[in-house]
Amino acid sequence: MVTVVGIGPGTWEYVTPAALQKIEGADVLVGGKRQLALFQDIDCIKIPFEKGMDFPVLFHRTGQIVILASGDPGLYGVLNLVLKYVSKEYIEVIPGISSVQYIMAKLRMPMKNMAVISLHGREEDIASKVKEYDTLVVLTDENHDPRFIAQILKQGGIKDRIVYVGQNLSYENEKIERYTVEELMENQKKFDINLVVITCGNMPLGSLMSVL
Repeated sequence: MVTVVGIGPGTWEYVTPAALQKIEGADVLVGGKRQLALFQDIDCIKIPFEKGMDFPVLFHRTGQIVILASGDPGLYGVLNLVLKYVSKEYIEVIPGISSVQYIMAKLRMPMKNMAVISLHGREEDIASKVKEYDTLVVLTDENHDPRFIAQILKQGGIKDRIVYVGQNLSYENEKIERYTVEELMENQKKFDINLVVITCGNMPLGSLMSVL
């Protein structure tokens, strides 16, 4: 059996009891180095994800194999990878608190008429999605950062949206900033690990600042 466990947006406080129970029962624990560091006191074999890993061999090791997933495994997460090598009947999934849930809660915004897309190694028609939904959450990568997204919006003639950029969510250096499309395009700083929320909502600035 392979168990895929969502461990939340990053810090210990957002690991659920159900997730911790599965992790404590692992014979083999697989995840990113930062993820594994959260559970250094767990007595089991720990294997960091690396390029060129032999996944068929990994997933067919003996014992209880637990795969750590950032956020929620099913939201553009590692579950897609596991399903390529392991049949569904041999997989258990423990959901986690996603970065999307986290930032929407921080912004005190409901998740209705909202879409989530990922730009991790893929292309998406951001402009059309923004026009279709009240709120669009974008999972970014190094090549598709917040400034890139602002450029796409401007090229699509979309200049009236508010854009929130959440960096290092749940960590001590967390930062959530609010921009207009023009402001974000002109911003020259480098963004840390982040996601972007594009919305037509009009949250008063005073309310926002009390959240961040």
